[in-house]
Amino acid sequence: MDEVKALTADEILVERLERDEFDSAAAGGFAVVGAILKAQGAVIRDVNAGRNLRTHLRGFFAAALVFSAVYGAIMGLFQPGLQTLYAALKVPVVVLGTALLCTPTFYVFNSILGSRLTLAQSAAVVLLFAASATLILVAFAPIAWLFTMTTGGPAFLRIMHLLVFTIAIAFGAHVLRVTRKYLLHLDLSRTAIHAGFARLWFWIVLFVAFQMAYYFRPLVTPGPFHSGERGLFVEALGWFFRGGA
Repeated sequence: MDEVKALTADEILVERLERDEFDSAAAGGFAVVGAILKAQGAVIRDVNAGRNLRTHLRGFFAAALVFSAVYGAIMGLFQPGLQTLYAALKVPVVVLGTALLCTPTFYVFNSILGSRLTLAQSAAVVLLFAASATLILVAFAPIAWLFTMTTGGPAFLRIMHLLVFTIAIAFGAHVLRVTRKYLLHLDLSRTAIHAGFARLWFWIVLFVAFQMAYYFRPLVTPGPFHSGERGLFVEALGWFFRGGA
């Protein structure tokens, strides 16, 4: 009797990704949003081959921009008017600004560690991370809208938004981990994304994002678009829980 080989979790993941199909050449740029949810393997293969990178870059950027703006506007609805517009602008600045600032670090250090990803491919991976996270933001947008419109004080909203952003970042990290594993499967001769550095880079992203959010505060309560006030990200937690969101 032939022995049935038990597949590891990574092998099951690769098998699923291998079945994914998505024609980025025929689809519009924003169609990559659906591919992130249902055909990650096809997207990652395109990035690995450098195929239709402009389409993917435009799609990832547009998704992150629109979805973060929608969630930002909902955050700002707690104080309707100018604050709604400010928050709709600030959240994309934080999300895409963080992605832009962290792309050189991702590219250079992975290259030092043996990666052959080009700068455009590295940018695509970073924007895939950002777009994936903002997909979660827009998924929670209706719920966030309900509580924003029916809650009397900002205390609960601060906790709710923090929880939503935590879930969003966790999903982005999951997609980054899937991307790293599948890229390694596609070319065992090289490491596209170094596992140890990916973990370190994730924390760098968190620190940069927190600093960006702190610099462009407030996001929920009334205030100017930018106060010009300086401070380190380590002060952000105290600022947040004191009610400065």
